[in-house]
Amino acid sequence: MTRLSSLFRLQTLDSLIDSHRARVADIEDQLKRHPELDQARADEEAARAALETAQTALRQTEEETRSQQQKVAATDKSLYGGKVSNPKELQDLQEEAAALRRYLSVLEERQLQSMMQFETSEKNVAAAQALREEWEGRRKDAEAKLLEAQAGEQSALDTLDMQREAAVSAVSAEDLEKYSALRRTKRGVAIVRMENGACAGCGVTPSATRIDNARSGQEIILCGNCGRILYLG
Repeated sequence: MTRLSSLFRLQTLDSLIDSHRARVADIEDQLKRHPELDQARADEEAARAALETAQTALRQTEEETRSQQQKVAATDKSLYGGKVSNPKELQDLQEEAAALRRYLSVLEERQLQSMMQFETSEKNVAAAQALREEWEGRRKDAEAKLLEAQAGEQSALDTLDMQREAAVSAVSAEDLEKYSALRRTKRGVAIVRMENGACAGCGVTPSATRIDNARSGQEIILCGNCGRILYLG
């Protein structure tokens, strides 16, 4: 292999390694994030909180209704028990009984509304729980696929790392230093092919002299525009 072909081989391997590492990083990010499941869990939690509120309200209306029913029963007992004979007292009891029954009707309506709200909240919890369980299943399947892909990417990286070690051994220390410096400043791409007479890195056509000097593959020639190493192999 020529001096430049050795560098280009190293660049090819490094580009593949960069690509696989980016994929591994993306997989790790996906494994950490599960927005749909998080939302489903939050929705279920909110639904359960609403159910608890509805249950508390129902218990309160039931207790208020029960208490009012007891008051109505007590008033009726006094009214029809025969112990009160005074017309004025009887009239007062009748009016009190009527008022108690009117308010009982109000409380019974509130209780009915509370029961309906409680039933709706129960359905909401059931639906939210089902959705959360569905997303948990989907997430489990997705994680299995991601872990499988991650293992594949890591295996590919292990192979590429070994190939890179062999490729580095074919490059001089001086060339490796220059190549590494360019990689840091040129977004990971230090050496590029010539494509249709132009630098594949920036699209500019080098001078004929640069092209001739790079043709042998033994001399490092930089693109006059982007500064990358030109490879004509």
